[in-house]
Amino acid sequence: MKKSSRLHIPKEPQEVKEWIRSIEQMSSKTPDAKWENLNVWYGNQLPKYLWAEWKDVLKPRGFTWQKFLKVLRQRTDMILLWYKGAYSWEQFVEETIKLIEGPLGEEIAKRK
Repeated sequence: MKKSSRLHIPKEPQEVKEWIRSIEQMSSKTPDAKWENLNVWYGNQLPKYLWAEWKDVLKPRGFTWQKFLKVLRQRTDMILLWYKGAYSWEQFVEETIKLIEGPLGEEIAKRK
């Protein structure tokens, strides 16, 4: 049976949200630092989860782990919206898929 070449919406990773919350509680509250942005990227928990779900589809398209991270980093705001509850998991994943499959994602995938 051939694997699908489409990106699917994986199950929402509650453990990743809990991880980000735990990092947020441990991080300093220095007013001039953008801790929220750092907290969602600390340990790359969300990218690791999505890469594990999608790498079999993305690798044939030219994506590597590094290229995948470059695409996701373009929209840290979407990760924050999901984490803060302003985006549902489905909204976040659909926007992420559009980003990956859109012109920016295609361009990053083609880079050497």
